[in-house]
Amino acid sequence: MKCNPIFYPLSVLLVFGIIRVAFAGAPATAKIAFTSNRDGNSEIYIMNPDGSEQVNLTQHRASDTNPVWSPTGKQILFASDRRQGVKDLYLMDADGTNVRKVFQRLVGREHPTWSPDGKQFAYHRFEKFAVYIASNDGKVDEKLTNGLWPAWSPDGTEMAFVADEGFALDAGGVLQARSLKIQIINLQTNTEEILLPGEILMHAPAWSPNSTKIAFSWINLDAIPIAKLLAGKNAADTAAIYVVNRDGRGLQRIVAADDGATSEPIWAPQADELVYEKRIRGATHLFKIALVEGISEQLTHRGNNFSADWFDPAFALPVSPQPQLLTTVWGKMKIGD
Repeated sequence: MKCNPIFYPLSVLLVFGIIRVAFAGAPATAKIAFTSNRDGNSEIYIMNPDGSEQVNLTQHRASDTNPVWSPTGKQILFASDRRQGVKDLYLMDADGTNVRKVFQRLVGREHPTWSPDGKQFAYHRFEKFAVYIASNDGKVDEKLTNGLWPAWSPDGTEMAFVADEGFALDAGGVLQARSLKIQIINLQTNTEEILLPGEILMHAPAWSPNSTKIAFSWINLDAIPIAKLLAGKNAADTAAIYVVNRDGRGLQRIVAADDGATSEPIWAPQADELVYEKRIRGATHLFKIALVEGISEQLTHRGNNFSADWFDPAFALPVSPQPQLLTTVWGKMKIGD
């Protein structure tokens, strides 16, 4: 049946409006937020955990990346260069409306991670190789430690991050690293420890929902066959996904890099699956793997897709005051530039 062109725009608006209303407040069902450049620049999308119903939330000419759900699911924190081309942090409602900057002063902030109570978040300043903690209104903003890729533990007591050993920027501003080690800082005592001593080229730590395990990306040079090294294989193409217990025991490789580098794992709220990025046929896509069955499933198929975060209202953490979160870390952090 041929549609009357007069009514077509109205029907589109009605459908779009229904989608917006459906996500007013927190999503009623599980959603994965992620970044995609399928429309010509990086935008924030959401989709169902099976990859269906992919919706562009930001629709902005700037580069919008690194979305993370608030603990209640009512907001998404993300990075954008919409002010003077400099990456900084923004908040929006879960349906993509009410976008607002977090900080008045523009300094360059990326890779945010929420505290479990939703009152603070951490991020890194790439040019300083430093992790900061800020109040969710942006009024308090203090350095925590040196490093990148912070991840706040779901129990609120620790922060995993990548230590700054060997970090350097080349003339083109590309990160060069001789050693990437995941460290954990106790937010009560300010003490730091290395997750896996002696291991190198590990990054993108992600806590399991019960704070007992950490997933991460690892370029394990020992796992590269000598023949591939002699053939000039790029070590970055061997990045695989591993999981280890919080105490550094029980190391397991979850996803190999047999046909493409894998990185940036995030946990399903029920802790039975991981979403990760995989470089395949010249593009980066999101995949999901069931941890028990070991079966992977491709979720995205257009453009480059990365920086995922999973929210499920059935597993949402409470945001009422919790004893272990009431002690702020402001007075206990390493303050510096």
